[in-house]
Amino acid sequence: MLSYRPPIARWRAACHALAWLLLLGAGAAMADDGDNSGQTVPAYDRPAFGFGTSALPLGGFVIEQGLPTWSLYNQDGVRTSQFMTDSLLRVGLGSGLELQVGSTPFNWLSQRAGNFSQFSNGRGDTVLSLKVAPPSSSQVWSWGMLGTVEFPDGEGDLRLPQREYTLGVTVAQQLNEKNSLGYFAQWQRMGNQGTYQVAGNYGYAISKTWGVYTEAVGLHQQGQSGGLLGAGITYLPSARLQWDISFDRRFIGSGPVWMAGFGVAFYFGR
Repeated sequence: MLSYRPPIARWRAACHALAWLLLLGAGAAMADDGDNSGQTVPAYDRPAFGFGTSALPLGGFVIEQGLPTWSLYNQDGVRTSQFMTDSLLRVGLGSGLELQVGSTPFNWLSQRAGNFSQFSNGRGDTVLSLKVAPPSSSQVWSWGMLGTVEFPDGEGDLRLPQREYTLGVTVAQQLNEKNSLGYFAQWQRMGNQGTYQVAGNYGYAISKTWGVYTEAVGLHQQGQSGGLLGAGITYLPSARLQWDISFDRRFIGSGPVWMAGFGVAFYFGR
């Protein structure tokens, strides 16, 4: 049996430092914006499959942080569980363009098959993306496109074997003040392997601060297909701060058995 005990002390210290950073950021955001009235709330890219259909204004930036994100796979007798603190920095370039840089500073990966178990932890790969989301003249429809390159520079088992390229398109339909629909399609390529994802979601604004959504996701990879159903909640105590919690559950075919996440997003800009 191959086993590895993660450095719990270092993990706890990192969590404590991150918690203090988030509390300080949340306090600053709430002090700057007491409520959402009369202010434009940016389209955050988390949670849910897909991303927002608007780009940040020139010079504005957003930090989106998973606290953490968890996934569970069970395929061919191998049970894989992963916790990761997925981080994303979004910077507005103006004219409907946005640069994004992301990574997973901390990962904890567990793989089990029969009497065999293996544990890994460390930093994940670096992701570089460009979003194109031109302003829409329609009050109902908007769209965005996101191209991504993932560089295999992570640690050990947490890195991809080679670069992966992703192209995603998302379309939003604002039915009225409270109800919206979203449509998402994504293609990924690594070597000679292709992965496809399609998703649709329904969002409902309970109030100016609380929102909920449900989603259905279709996956296809290496000749295998599967489907997920999920839901989530967002809370915006101010125009510059969003908390979220979400989950997805496989209901057919292959793919992750469970996915769940808790996260926060800060907006810095005008």
